[in-house]
Formats: sequence, C-alpha cells, structure tokens
Amino acid sequence: MVRPAAWGIAVTLLAGLTPVLPARASDLPIDRIRAEVSRLVPPLWTVEEVTAEPVPAPTPDGKAPDGKAPDGKTAAKSADSRAAVRIAAKLRLAKPTYAVDSRDGAVTFIRPVADAGLEKTLAATALATLGPNGWSARIELRNPEVLEGIGQPLEELPGRPVLAGSAEANRLRDQIARDAEARGAEEDARRHREEDLLARQAAATKAEEERAAAERRQEEARAARIAELRARIAGADRPARIAAYEAALGGNDPALRQIALEAALQSRDPVLGNLALKDWIARHKAVPVQLYATKEDPHSETVLNNLGPLTLEIDSVNPVNGALAGRLGAPGYSIAKPSAAVGALAQTTLTVNAYGCALSLRLTEQQTLDGLFRCQTLPALIARVVVD
Repeated sequence: MVRPAAWGIAVTLLAGLTPVLPARASDLPIDRIRAEVSRLVPPLWTVEEVTAEPVPAPTPDGKAPDGKAPDGKTAAKSADSRAAVRIAAKLRLAKPTYAVDSRDGAVTFIRPVADAGLEKTLAATALATLGPNGWSARIELRNPEVLEGIGQPLEELPGRPVLAGSAEANRLRDQIARDAEARGAEEDARRHREEDLLARQAAATKAEEERAAAERRQEEARAARIAELRARIAGADRPARIAAYEAALGGNDPALRQIALEAALQSRDPVLGNLALKDWIARHKAVPVQLYATKEDPHSETVLNNLGPLTLEIDSVNPVNGALAGRLGAPGYSIAKPSAAVGALAQTTLTVNAYGCALSLRLTEQQTLDGLFRCQTLPALIARVVVD
C-alpha cells in the first residue's frame, strides 16, 4: 500500500544522450514520468490512463529580492533548468476488497468495502531539475488518501474468510454458539466433577481426622486406665490394691492382666505378690529352672555340666493356699531324675520337694524367683526362675 505520508519520490530520468546545456523544459521526458507514477501505484490497482500537463515551475527558494539567485545568475536562466508537470492517473480497482468484521477462532467474518472496477484519480506533481547527467524529477502525490481505506483483497485476509450476514456466516455463527455452549457445559461438568472430587477428598480427610482423633482418644483413655491401674496397685491401701489387681485379672484384656501381674510382682506387697505368683504358676504347665555353679564348692561346676536342664512340671495349683503338685527333676544324675513333687507358695517364697531333692525360691525386685537347688549327695546349685 502507498504510505499516507507526504509523498515525494526523487528519480533520475536519463535521456539517450547527454544533453548539451542550456536545455529547454520542453525536453523533459514525460513518458518516463508517467511510467514512474504508474510504478508508485499499488498492485491492487490497474492504471487505466496517465495524463501529464506541463505547468510553470515554482520560483526556487532563496531568490534575491532583485530577481537574482544567490549565485548571481539571473532567475530567467535558473528557470531554464527547472520544470513542473501536473499528472493525473486514472485508476481502476483490480479485485474486490474487504475488511475484517470479527474473528472467532479460525473463522474471519468479513464485510465488503469496494467492488472490482472502482475508479479513482490519483493526482501528482513532478518537479524536474536539469543537471549534468540529465533531468531528475521529484514526484509528489497530492491525494494519496484515494489509495487508502479500501480494505484488502480476499487472499490477504487471515483465517477462513466468510462474508458477514451470509447464510454460511449465520450457520457458522450458530455452530460457534453451539460449540461455545457445549464447551461451557463441558466446563461446568468438569468444574462439578472437580468440586465433587474435592468434596469427597474433604470428606475422606475429615473421616480420617475423626478416626485418628477417636484412636487418640482411645489411646489416651487406655493410657489413663493403665496409669490408674498401676497407681492403684502401687497405692498405700492394700484392699484397693488387691481389688484393682483382681479386677484387671478378671477382665478380658490380656494387656491389662499382664500389666497388673507385673505391677503386683513389683509392689513388694507379700499378699499381692502371693496372688500374682499363684496366678502366674497356674498359667504354666512347665517352668524351666536355670541352674548355676557356686563358688563355694568346686565340684558344683562338674555336677552342673552333667545334670542337664531342670524343669518343674505343674499338674495342679490350689488357688487358696498355694499348694502345688507335679514333677521335678533333671535327666542327669539318677538321684535328680524327674519324680513326683509337691510344693507350697508361702507369700512370695516357693518350696518344692521331690525324691531326694528340694527347690527353694524367693521373689526378687528383678521379677525373678532366686534360690537354691539341693539334692542329698550333690553340691548345692544356684537356681533361678524368670517370671515373665
């Protein structure tokens, strides 16, 4: 397109031969000026006709008031080297033009601006100056606005051009509206799905928090019950200690029963310790007895190595007086072989007698029964039962 500025194009128009000065304005190559004006017209236009009419050349700037030019030459002589031509170019629009009405995605809705065959007249002035190499002319467009505001040809428009107001445009607009509605519905559905997912996640998080809180409350309540049980068993009131112990052993919570047993064994209360030992012995069918040599008798190490493991097998326990019956012995020496045994639990001391042998143990603070294992002709051995 022609730029909407002050149009001025300087061109050098060379004749076939170098002119001999002085030359006349009538020597100006009009045909070449016409061709140059045609070249300035954008391709969208077809130049139908170009007319050129010589007009008086304007007086050069800087002329002295006495009619002389600054270099002392007369104005008349200066006029011989200057000429002006008024040009009128008749133009015809080669193809219809359009303007963009609106765009929607790849579709461009257009409206017509000008039909093919539109005629315009472009006016210009060529001011020519004769120099050593011939005539040079400066062409100025007088009405460049006639080339503006006529839109663009169809092939220069972006996207898929559709004439606004046409049946196709209406169909496309309806389709675009339906597509937009479908996208809106899909977006709403997506948003609802996301909201539903967030709601489910929030509900799951809340349920998990509530579950964790309930577990913490249960743990805290259980810890409180355990602490209370230990405190009551370790308290100063014996009846309260015994009642707390019996309540724990009478319940269906194995952990509380074990805690109550341990607390009773560590309480240093002989009555409570007796109850705990009777309960512990009643729950065991066989009790392993650990044997150790004594430093007092050097033969005890030999006896210990030959004796083998000592086991107290329990057949029955009297929950009232602590009397028990079973078998006691070791597979080593014949005198210590397993044989019928009877015993009794007096407070926290356990005594068991078998054929020719006796086992005597007492509860310690380390939750063990420690004592001695004696047989008639054998050296005494240290004995220990771990109460677990």
